[in-house]
Amino acid sequence: MSVAIDAPAFRRQSLPPGPRLPPALQAIMRVWRFAEFSDRGHARYGDTFTVRIGGLPTGVLTKDRDAIRRLFTGDPLLKRHSNDLLRTFVGDQSLLVLEPGEHIARRKMLSPPFHGERVRSYALLMERLVADELDRLRPGEVVSMQRIAQGLTLEVILQAVLGVSDGALRNRLRGLFDALNTPLNAFALFVPALSHRSRWNPLSRRPWRLKDELDALLFEHIAATCNDARLGEREDILAMMVAARDEDGIGLNDQQLRDELVTLIAAGHETTATAIAWGVELLVHNPAVMASAREGDDAYLEALVKEILRIRAPSPIGGARHMVEPFEIGDWTIPPNVSIIVDAYAVHNDPETYPEPHLFRPERFLGSSADAYSLLSFGGGAHRCIGASLAQLEMKIVLREILARLHLAPVSDALARSVPRGPTLAPRGGAKVRVLRQRTPTRNGTAAAAAAA
Repeated sequence: MSVAIDAPAFRRQSLPPGPRLPPALQAIMRVWRFAEFSDRGHARYGDTFTVRIGGLPTGVLTKDRDAIRRLFTGDPLLKRHSNDLLRTFVGDQSLLVLEPGEHIARRKMLSPPFHGERVRSYALLMERLVADELDRLRPGEVVSMQRIAQGLTLEVILQAVLGVSDGALRNRLRGLFDALNTPLNAFALFVPALSHRSRWNPLSRRPWRLKDELDALLFEHIAATCNDARLGEREDILAMMVAARDEDGIGLNDQQLRDELVTLIAAGHETTATAIAWGVELLVHNPAVMASAREGDDAYLEALVKEILRIRAPSPIGGARHMVEPFEIGDWTIPPNVSIIVDAYAVHNDPETYPEPHLFRPERFLGSSADAYSLLSFGGGAHRCIGASLAQLEMKIVLREILARLHLAPVSDALARSVPRGPTLAPRGGAKVRVLRQRTPTRNGTAAAAAAA
């Protein structure tokens, strides 16, 4: 009697083909020319292809939607979150790099400050900070929206996340963040071959020294927060993290608090600022969209934020998983110990999901919401960025206030090219625009705080 065999179950484990470029050159392409690297790779090899990037494990880059869904929703015991490069910066106790069981428990502890009314309670602070910054601008001035957005997102972190009320401490932290956030330091911290701490690696000495200074200040601030007699009255995220307890009544220790704070700073400062900068860069080069956004309601503003995150996601990678068991993608069975990298850029530019993907059209998100596997700017599944709601709220408020208060014009005819800035892809030149004139905010466009006043 013959027995039918399920052939796919017995497929040999193997890697799909991929570029034959040297790993060092693939690393350069991955950082400096990701869109070209992705487009060429998928055009030649299909939805999934192998990448070998110097300093990182062998990986496969995929835009296969079924594989992405299973990566984000499958059995968490079959895979590990792959972020060893970030681990050197954020620490071993960060939510970003915890193994599945620990991650689920930690996320449950930390979720309350990032949802619902708690997130919306930070809106007034954001509105005030934005209004104060924009009111300083003068007609004829050429400004970098990247720089302005960085200052705004940093102030939100210092006040809403860290709860730093002392002006001197805010200035010290601001100086360290600014010093760390230079192209050379970011290059030294986030390029695999350079990111390790060693006396034989002079390029990394200064960023590691700055990071040590930042850690010392954070530990001091954590200790002061833990001992704050008015901790229960504070509304900042650190205060709520200090008060959080797991099911056994155990809170986070100082190292865990430090790692989570650094994660929030890294994820919520540069990435949100970059997204805001891209938003302004796209708007000034698309005046019809700018006019629609200025006249539109909150639903259009939400659609605008989603379209910015789709067409110019701060990171082209939607997450990675390091497999501990074989994993099927299309015709391939990926062997263990290979990182599966989600190609968010390719998903966001798939014409089957987003017709005419290279056009900036917020209307595509009106009346419909993107599913969890087609808009990947914040990752997906259990590892979706815990601060996604806070970041999107910040984007909405900053862009709304810019539209309400300023008339802007581009300083160049063409949209800026993407260039690496630490772990993000930012507009080259910092999204420079010319201020034509100040507008008088209307009730439709102004912030709630201004309307109430």
